[in-house]
Parts: sequence; structure tokens; C-alpha cells
Amino acid sequence: MAKLAGSRARKNYIYARHYIEAHPMDESEGRLSNHDLEYVIENGANAWEFVPSEDNTGVTVHNCTDIEFSQGENSLVANLQFPNEQRVYYYEVRLDSVPEGTNVAVGVAMRGYPPLRMAGWADNSVAYHTIDGTAYYAHPLHACRKALGSAHTSDTVGVGWRPFSGKMFFAINGVIVCHIRTPWAHKRMYPVVSADGPCSLSVNVGARAFVLAHGNMRHWGLASTEGSRPPPPMYHNMDGTVLLASTPSLADDLGHPPSYESSTSALGRHATISIDDDSDLSDIDQDSRFGVLDNAEVEDAGSAEFSYGYSGISHGSRGHLLDTSPEIAPTSSSQRRYSISSLGIPFHPESSRRNSTPSMHFFSPF
Repeated sequence: MAKLAGSRARKNYIYARHYIEAHPMDESEGRLSNHDLEYVIENGANAWEFVPSEDNTGVTVHNCTDIEFSQGENSLVANLQFPNEQRVYYYEVRLDSVPEGTNVAVGVAMRGYPPLRMAGWADNSVAYHTIDGTAYYAHPLHACRKALGSAHTSDTVGVGWRPFSGKMFFAINGVIVCHIRTPWAHKRMYPVVSADGPCSLSVNVGARAFVLAHGNMRHWGLASTEGSRPPPPMYHNMDGTVLLASTPSLADDLGHPPSYESSTSALGRHATISIDDDSDLSDIDQDSRFGVLDNAEVEDAGSAEFSYGYSGISHGSRGHLLDTSPEIAPTSSSQRRYSISSLGIPFHPESSRRNSTPSMHFFSPF
């Protein structure tokens, strides 16, 4: 078994060396790009997620940060780096289910870390390993901190990163257990989680409260708990807009527009009145709620002025009598139809008497 374990360790070590040579890591310095920063502002801590690569065939991710490992060495690097804008960043990994014999590694790494190598066992990475309570620095034989205490199911492992100095620390169940100095100040570092066997983990970069009290009081999370999504843009210009669907108006359903219950006057009302030649506007009764014209002078000209009175409105107000559009033109020469724009409450569609039966239609912009 020892010989088999040694052969597997050597094979994984050689794989990591060849992978790094073929896929150089991003060792640049810097902060989040403008595009990534806008994404973080909108989504907050939920912007960080872990996406398996094509090589991570034994890994399943739920809800972006809940990870299930099945077999073999696998590492997942977060999609976004530490923002590098404040002194300390902190995240935690809760060990939901870690069977005996499974090793979980939690730490930081550069972009391009080998997906089939435990964190801390290849270049440009530092990670705490739960099986032996040791923090490894870029090599499986380089144990920079030992005897930190092992972690098991239901424990929480925390990782703190100080981008301005390159220092970092580890915490177990809310207690800081060690500090480590690295040469990666201002570098683009990423959260990384690894496992070599079946287990279930949940990563928290600030979407919920930390077990470490300092992380909550000093706001060490990678971003705010909730993002601040901007409101949708205002569309002042309707040119080029296509109406995809519409619902029938109430007027179409009822055959006439709805009545207005309020008795207060409103501006900008519009009415269309059909009047037979042998009828007079005085034939129209005044409704108890809406009122109608009680005095009007109708002319055959295309545009005319009239005076009208209204219950609650002083007599002598001025308006305009205009010909209506072609689609509502009179059907016979014995009937004239006009569009009256006035100041006052619209005319009630049912206020009529005798056999003239004038029809009234109105709309309101309010």
C-alpha cells in the first residue's frame, strides 16, 4: 500500500508540474476589472462561485458555492479574485460531510491552478489540510505550519488574506490558529477548495454571517451580503419600439368606456357626441354625477367655438368643436358628429332621453 501511495503521489506531482508548464499561471498584480467590479456591485457576495473545469469530472456544484466531491484529487478555484481594495478579506468553508480518510484543503491560489492537484501542493498556492492539521506552501513536502489541529464534519475552516502585505491566516471554528507570510502582495489571488475523496462542503464568502466574529464586525467579507442592482433604464424615446403583446381594454370588453365615480372636475377630458339634425343639445339630460352640456352653439363649419355651462363650473367657458377622424365619421348626411374638447368631467354615456338617443364616447389621459 505504501508503494502504491508513493506511486500515486509521484504521478500527481508530475502531472502538476507538466500542467503548470503547459498552462502558465496568472502572476500579475491588480484589482477586479471594471466589468467584474460592476458584476460584484450588482450581486454582492453572490458574485463568487465555483465552476468545475472539464477535468473535474468527480465534482458537482449546487447553488454556486455548495460543492460535492466524489473521488480523486480535485481543486476548484473561484471565478473571481479577491478585490484587493481593503486590508483584509476572509471566507469560510463549512465541512458538511467529510468521511474518515478524506482530506480537504482550503486556501488561496493563483488563476490557472492545476484542477487535479490538492491546493498547497503546487506552485503559487497555500492551503490548510484537514487530515493532518498542516498548512502547506506550494509543495507537498513544504509544511509551513504544523499541528494546527485537524478538522472534521461540521467544523468550519476560515481563510484570511491581506492583499497589501501578502500575509494570510487560517481559522478553525472561529479561532485563528496561524499566520503565514507570502511574497504575493498585491497579486491576483483566488479562493481555492480541494478534496481527495467523497465529501460535501459549503463555501461562504460573505453571503451569510461568519463563525469568526471579527469577520462580521470588521466586514471582512469579499463583498456586501446583498448587491445593489440598479433600476431598469427609463425609456424616453419610443422610436423603434415593437409592441409584442397587449391586453384588451375595458372599453373593448364592455362596449363603452368605464364611468368615473368621482364628482370632482378634471382637466383634459374629451367627448364625442352624435347629434341628429332634428335634435338639440338641450335634449340631453344632466346626469346627477357627471352633468352634460346645457347650452351650445353648433355650426356646420369644420371648426367652431361654443359656450357651455356645467354643474359646478361657471358658464361662459370656451372650448373648440372639431370634426372627428374618418373612422368615426357620420354614417348618413342627416347626422353630424363632433369632437368636443372641454374643461370638465366627461359626459355620461347613458345620459339621454326621447328617441334621439345621442351616443357619447370619451377618453381621459389621467
